[in-house]
Formats: sequence, structure tokens, C-alpha cells
Amino acid sequence: MGLAMAMRIARIIAVSLAALSASGAAPGEERHMLESFEKALGAMSGIAGVLCVFALVWAGFAAMADGAEERGGRARKAVVLAVVGLALVLAARGIAALIRAGVVPIPPG
Repeated sequence: MGLAMAMRIARIIAVSLAALSASGAAPGEERHMLESFEKALGAMSGIAGVLCVFALVWAGFAAMADGAEERGGRARKAVVLAVVGLALVLAARGIAALIRAGVVPIPPG
């Protein structure tokens, strides 16, 4: 499910940026839209960080509850999923920064 969500987010970002470049928005409107996009990505990063910390704390409690018998099955999955989710959100932010800097070109629409 994580990979599918990342693909959806990447598609939304690509379509949004392609629509912005194809629409020929005025420089002021384009700057305002990019700033709003950056704020949204910043908010998503912050929420993902808080959720990651919560998931790691929950994994710690799950590890203590499971004891040494299960070798941390639930806890290990929770840690892996939390870290992968955080990495996906940060990767989206990095890709957006690369697009904004012009390192990754936007194909003409």
C-alpha cells in the first residue's frame, strides 16, 4: 500500500507542475502557487514526523508486550513501516525541491 500511495503522490505532483507550466500562469501567480505547494509539503513532513515518532513509541510498547518469545514481530513491522513512510514523505519533498530548482525538467504539456 505504501508504494501505491507514493506513486499517487508522485503523479499528483507531476500533473500539478505540468498544468502550472502549460497554463502559462503569470510569474506572481506561479510564485504564489509554488509557495503554497512548499507550505503543504512542509506540513506533510511535520505530520509524518509526528506520526513516525508515535509509531516508534507504539513499537516500543509492542516489543515490551511481546517479550523475547516472538522476537518483536509486530514491533519490527511497525518500525519498518514508520521509517519507510517518513522516507517517502521526505523523498516527495526532495523531488519537489529538485523540480523547483530546475534539476529535473518538466516535460512540456
